[in-house]
Amino acid sequence: MRKFTVRHQIACTPDRFWEAILWDPAFNQALYGDLLGYGYSVRKNDIENGVREATITPKVDLPGPIKKVIGESIGFDENGRMEGEGDARVYRFHVVPHTFSNKISVRGHMEVPPLGADKCHRIVHFEVGCTIFGIGKLVETFASKEVERSYDQSAEFTNSYLARQG
Repeated sequence: MRKFTVRHQIACTPDRFWEAILWDPAFNQALYGDLLGYGYSVRKNDIENGVREATITPKVDLPGPIKKVIGESIGFDENGRMEGEGDARVYRFHVVPHTFSNKISVRGHMEVPPLGADKCHRIVHFEVGCTIFGIGKLVETFASKEVERSYDQSAEFTNSYLARQG
């Protein structure tokens, strides 16, 4: 199991982050579809009950050994739930891969504490596990690096998106 955390400064309040970023279908389509080039569809976006479900198909160049076992492409369902209130809100998620869902596990949680009057930190804690014989550690390392790379890109995009929105 590989555990890691990504941290980014986001140019908005925590309230605005949750409303204008996490729960906004237009933002998520712009991020996943337009910027990252992923297949992306929302299955459920229930703000009132704090439930979000999406299907995502990343565009990644899989290493040969992973491609040989898993196939040419990957896809997954992200299932998440908001817990808590105010600055204590936490978004917990788990990812269900479309292939080897009984052997690959990705889960985590996101918190967005305030940073001054008009900024916040997006802090996301991840746990990535893979028990596929022979390539488990390779999958964990590759997935972790891809997540870190895409979250770095998304932080830059999020800040420029927020600036354009005013």
